[in-house]
Amino acid sequence: MSSSSFIALQEASVKYPTGSGAHKALSNVTLLIEPGEWVTVAGPNGSGKSTLAGVLLGTCRLTAGRMIRKVHIDIRGVLQHPEAQHIGDTPAEELAFALNDRHLSREELKQIQKQALLRVGLELSPETLLNSLSGGQKQLVNIATALATVPDVLVLDEPTAMLDPAAREQVLQVVRQAHLQGTTVVWITHRLEEAVYASRMVAFQKGEVAFDGAPETFFYGDLASDSDSKTPCERIGLDPPFVVQTALHLKQKGHGLTARPLSHDDLAKAVSGLCL
Repeated sequence: MSSSSFIALQEASVKYPTGSGAHKALSNVTLLIEPGEWVTVAGPNGSGKSTLAGVLLGTCRLTAGRMIRKVHIDIRGVLQHPEAQHIGDTPAEELAFALNDRHLSREELKQIQKQALLRVGLELSPETLLNSLSGGQKQLVNIATALATVPDVLVLDEPTAMLDPAAREQVLQVVRQAHLQGTTVVWITHRLEEAVYASRMVAFQKGEVAFDGAPETFFYGDLASDSDSKTPCERIGLDPPFVVQTALHLKQKGHGLTARPLSHDDLAKAVSGLCL
C-alpha cells in the first residue's frame, strides 16, 4: 500500500460455496484506490463488480488475501438493492442514524434531512414511510443519506439501475459535486456512458482485473496499437457508449477525428472541429 492510498486490496479472493464446490467471485485481485480518484468499475454480469463493492464496504469477507485501509477514513456506500441497507422506517430515521455522531441539534438535523432529499430531487417529507416509496425513490434516499455524511470514500454499486434518465443525470451531477469537493468515488456500473467523469477505469472479467487505466484507453485502445484491433472494452465483451461508437465510426470512415471524446459535449466539439 502506497503512503497516499486510501484502500489497498492485495491478492484478494472471495469464494462462494455452490452445490458442486465453490465459485470464485474475486480471484487474486490487487487494487489501489487513491484519494481524489473517480474510479469507474465495469464488467459483464457475474464478473465480480458487486462482490468488490461488498469487500470495500466490509459486508463481504475475503477468503484469501487482505484489504488495508487508511485509519479513520469514512467509507459509505449505496448497494444495488435499496431495501438491503434500510435501517429506519422513514428517510428522517435513515439520515438521523447516519448522522448520529455529528451532535446536531434537532433543528439542524431537520434542515439537513430536508436539504439532503432535495439534493437528489426528492420533494417529499422526511417523515414519509419508506415502504410507500418506489424502488427508485428508495434508492435516491440511500444516495441522499450517503452524501449527507460527506464521506472520504463513496462506493456506489449500480446506483442508477432503478432510476429514470432524468434522475440518473441528477445523481451523476450530485456525486460529481461531492467528488469535486474531495470525496473519492468508486462508481460500479453496467451503463458505460456513466464513465464520463471517471479519472480511471477498472474492468473485471471472471473475477479478475482485465483492465486498469485511463478511460480513453479503455474505450479507444492504445494509440500505438493497430487501429483495427479490438479495444479493451470490446475485448471483454462490452459495447462502448454511443459517444464512443460514433467517434470510432468517424475514425473508421477516415474523417480525421483525432480526439477521444467521452461526453456528448466533447463529441460535439470534436465534430465541429472537423467542419472548420
